[in-house]
Amino acid sequence: MSRPALSVALAAILVGAAPPPALPDEPAKPAEPKPATDDQAKEALETFAREFATEDLDYRRDAVKRLARTVHATVADRLLDLALRHADTLVRTDTFRGLLVQRPSSKTLGPKVARWLGEASEENRKAKARGDYGVRIDPKTGEADTESAEGKEVLRRKKERGRMLAEAVGLLRDWEYRDRGSVEVLTEFLSDGNDDLVALVLECFGRWREWTVLKPHLIELFEIYPKEDSFETGSVSVDTGASGNTDQQAAKRKWMAKFGDPDKRRPRPKVVQALKKALKDITGQEFKDPRELREFLKKPEVKRKLKGG
Repeated sequence: MSRPALSVALAAILVGAAPPPALPDEPAKPAEPKPATDDQAKEALETFAREFATEDLDYRRDAVKRLARTVHATVADRLLDLALRHADTLVRTDTFRGLLVQRPSSKTLGPKVARWLGEASEENRKAKARGDYGVRIDPKTGEADTESAEGKEVLRRKKERGRMLAEAVGLLRDWEYRDRGSVEVLTEFLSDGNDDLVALVLECFGRWREWTVLKPHLIELFEIYPKEDSFETGSVSVDTGASGNTDQQAAKRKWMAKFGDPDKRRPRPKVVQALKKALKDITGQEFKDPRELREFLKKPEVKRKLKGG
């Protein structure tokens, strides 16, 4: 620094020059709406009833979004009824998302949403047991039909259901609600082809430090998606003890239950990122690949934690 410049700098310090402006803080999260009065809630529900009485799906969805801005117990009850029972999946998805700001009602609504997720989880298990993998099966190939009009329609409904489930899981995550059966319920959704849903489930397990899901659930997921840019389907085998091609048919059903969803047969970077974060949150360690996790799971102290001990 030259002498004139140094002199100017020293002079600025001596006369108490103002320090350089501080860096701006992180943008603040938008404040949640204030609870409405009984009269405001009544008015919002009456307006909603008029606006929702239309055949236009977009208008119905917009009406749901406007109603959701009114924070009140009666509004929350109406939204929950729509989320759990309305015929259209897109409306239900918007409603679950809109319920997020109804936090004052979370203690009464949380158990009901969790119960509904439990029913959805059980529905998934029963469907796979009877050979329904959420896709239309091509009778000629035995694979998922992604080309016919019927096959595409089934896939569309499956995708919409995945988005709806993701909103419901995200709602309970943000409400910080968990009940006794939450782990068993959410593990079923790890097999879904919706990346957001799987990532949310993994985030919940990480937040809960849930060791019991490491084996078999997270290690199996890691082996299917070992890297962000790849995936592995693998093979399965079944020994039923029966004669003929019974074993082969059972193995096919098991493979389809695991890999039948075409949305799972692709690289899933968001899932891999969420998986590695969940593993670190649970264990405190980072794992580069499934082999490292397999070795870790063999440790005696880890085996005890896997059993909930």
